[in-house]
Amino acid sequence: MEYNFYNEKDARGLINNFFSISIANLPFESTIIPIGFPSITYAYGKEQVITHKKNITKFKELIVTGQFNSSYHYFVNSTVHNIGANLHPTALYKILGTDISLITNQHLQVENINKKLFNEFSSIFLEYENDIVKLIKAIIKHTNNLNLFIDKDVNFIDTAIDYILEKEGMIQVLDLLTVVPLSQKSLETKFKKIIGLTPGKYIRLIRFIKLMRKYEGKEIDINDLIYMYNYYDHSHFIKDFKLFMAESPKEYFKKEYPLIKAYSKKL
Repeated sequence: MEYNFYNEKDARGLINNFFSISIANLPFESTIIPIGFPSITYAYGKEQVITHKKNITKFKELIVTGQFNSSYHYFVNSTVHNIGANLHPTALYKILGTDISLITNQHLQVENINKKLFNEFSSIFLEYENDIVKLIKAIIKHTNNLNLFIDKDVNFIDTAIDYILEKEGMIQVLDLLTVVPLSQKSLETKFKKIIGLTPGKYIRLIRFIKLMRKYEGKEIDINDLIYMYNYYDHSHFIKDFKLFMAESPKEYFKKEYPLIKAYSKKL
């Protein structure tokens, strides 16, 4: 397994970064933890399999990944090569203009969502499959020219997201009402539509992700991280761990997940 990360962005803040992953040692399987960002990926080669809470998705070619609120299982049994981009949390809404909560916990074929986008992006991914530098430049150029769905509500949610990420999820939903002029009910509704998760779930997810990034990066002891990220005690941490990882810390920490280690360092 080879994972590469490319810190390239577009001019309008839709793309956070690019990544590529190649898998040749087969079969390959791994847990994938939610990262708080949607993505668009071109899956070259044969079908790949995702299992999330007993729901099985087989995919290839151009796919869009919505927000996931818990981990999923990834399996391949043939040589594959994927190239994709992690997107800003509001990017999918800006590009598609549709209720993003409808694609939460899903990998969907872009062809079934927007045929025009599928044709445009697929042609780029196929033309530059073997030249990642040119591919990234071409994707960024095309992204910079997309017509976007942006209104005051999207701008409010952008502000809320910036605040959540700045504070690494160590805030409460009520804190967001100090930075956006929305009622709590309105915030909940608009946030879920534009991001795919409720603000409370997203805040907890970001806090958990930041803790796991530091753990996987061997930056600090897990017990110190629990304290640093304002978990009241181990039981509250375990509750969030089971929510987002679908297994206990004891089960997770006795295994090795090289793919998680590779991409969590870049979150």
